[in-house]
Amino acid sequence: MLVLKFITRFFAVIGFAVVALVVLVGALIARAQTHVEPEPNAVILTLDFNQPIVEQNDPSPFNLASADEPVALLDILRAIDIAKDDAHVKGIAARFGGEQPDLAQAQEIRAALARFRSSGKFTYAFGTDFGDFGTGNRAYFLASAFENIWLQPVGTVSLTGVSLQSPFGKSALDKIGIIADFMQREEYKSFMEMGQRDSFSPPVKAEMEVMVQNLADQIAGGIAESRQWDMAHVKDIMARGPYTDEEAKQEGLVTKLAYADELDDELDAKAGKDSKQVDVGSYLDYTDGGASKDATKIAVIYGTGLITDKGGEGGGLMADKVMGADDIASAFDDAADNKDVKAILFRVDSPGGSPAASETIRRAMIHAQKKGKPVIVSMGETAASGGYWIAMNGDKIIADPGTLTGSIGVVAGKFANNGLLQKLGVSFDGASSSENAGMWNPESTFTAPQRARVNALLDNAYHAFVSNVASARKIPMEKMPDIAKGRVWTGDQAVKIGLVDELGGYDVALSDIRKILKLEGNAPVDLETFPTPPSPAERIMKLFHHMGAESASFSDASATLNRMQVLLSPLLGGAQMATRPVSAQMNVGIVHE
Repeated sequence: MLVLKFITRFFAVIGFAVVALVVLVGALIARAQTHVEPEPNAVILTLDFNQPIVEQNDPSPFNLASADEPVALLDILRAIDIAKDDAHVKGIAARFGGEQPDLAQAQEIRAALARFRSSGKFTYAFGTDFGDFGTGNRAYFLASAFENIWLQPVGTVSLTGVSLQSPFGKSALDKIGIIADFMQREEYKSFMEMGQRDSFSPPVKAEMEVMVQNLADQIAGGIAESRQWDMAHVKDIMARGPYTDEEAKQEGLVTKLAYADELDDELDAKAGKDSKQVDVGSYLDYTDGGASKDATKIAVIYGTGLITDKGGEGGGLMADKVMGADDIASAFDDAADNKDVKAILFRVDSPGGSPAASETIRRAMIHAQKKGKPVIVSMGETAASGGYWIAMNGDKIIADPGTLTGSIGVVAGKFANNGLLQKLGVSFDGASSSENAGMWNPESTFTAPQRARVNALLDNAYHAFVSNVASARKIPMEKMPDIAKGRVWTGDQAVKIGLVDELGGYDVALSDIRKILKLEGNAPVDLETFPTPPSPAERIMKLFHHMGAESASFSDASATLNRMQVLLSPLLGGAQMATRPVSAQMNVGIVHE
């Protein structure tokens, strides 16, 4: 019976793989046969903010067949900047809906739109909704940068201000017999408070109140600048939201209530009936990304996701979910050894991770700098805890005002589930060579000697973190307690205390690179990603290599199917988030809405 079940499930996996392969091969053939036509005489660049914006294009072959392929932030920015000086481009039209960009992403796109609008070309933002019955702060913040803001009738503008929240479960864990036994450095390191408390500690609560106000001020200030309103007026509008369609029109939040087909008619009238609406990817194909033979080569290294020793947990299939120190260090080494590469742009978007893995990446950056390659760090939405550790030694650190950074601290511990196991009638027995041999086992809390050892490890990691920041950023050690202790800062706050050099996004980072290399302000640069993203065909071969290695047992076949489901989720119309066990890491513990 077991053999029959294994055979049935094994061939179900094989059948699933064959179907997937057929779909992928068809998508590859279609992509290969795609012919890029000359750029139309009249182009309207379209931006679809109904789709998620990512830091780096997903190299997954399954995205070839997906209509919902995410767009990389850098591609959006490049397209807008190229379009500004392209005579074929008459204007920009953007679509908004249920998706919201990150605040830092919105700030970078707003800056690019400001540069585009200086050309005098038209810009339209059309939303079926800006937040619906949820929050729409970031969506409207971005939409406000457009000259014309249209809202579909019955839509809403959910401009309500900023809220930071986190769930707490100590009482719930107590009821089922689980204890969150964690220690941290220092009082602002809130990563595991959700399991140890039923509300924020007073220091963290005070920190959050300041952060909320700072983020709200950034949003209000941006809207006020774009709409040419007084900031106090914008804050009043935010306090009274959300708004119905007619209310939004009366408040001046939108310039017109209309439907998408009416927008198309408007665009035809502006750009001509022969004009063509072109998305970011197609536009960059037309223009070849603005490439120039005389461009200076800059290596771009993306440090995104949870920081671990090895990327993609060995298989490389979920590489976009984690940042492997092995991959990033190798990328720095390759860029440093490439004689054509003149500088490195390190884009960091990470909430943290392993201290040891973070140190491996930091060392690789320093090694590249010693080989004469300046490194400019550009921070995305988050560059906190381990994310700041890997950034601290950059020749320049650039952050968006809404970036979350800092969180200079560490946390370690475990969830002890002995109470739960006792309720279930489960007991443990075993043998250990010493008292500390089983200190990380989850069936009990730490003993006093074990707790002392964990605290020693934390003290060592925290001292290294603080002293390295002080040295890298040239901050006197006596000032570090006011900056560190696990406290999270916005980019706007971080630049004032020396953790960040300058506010801005990719454009500021590239401007600084040109200055360091003594290039002209508008000198062309060729951005080359290190390591080179694998081709779809290479991803397919790697996938089936793992399938072949894993098909020897039913459990491994199931693991293969799980990987396939994750990668095929765009094709199946679903979404799946990879989960990881809670571990002792350096992570920022605050998520903003």
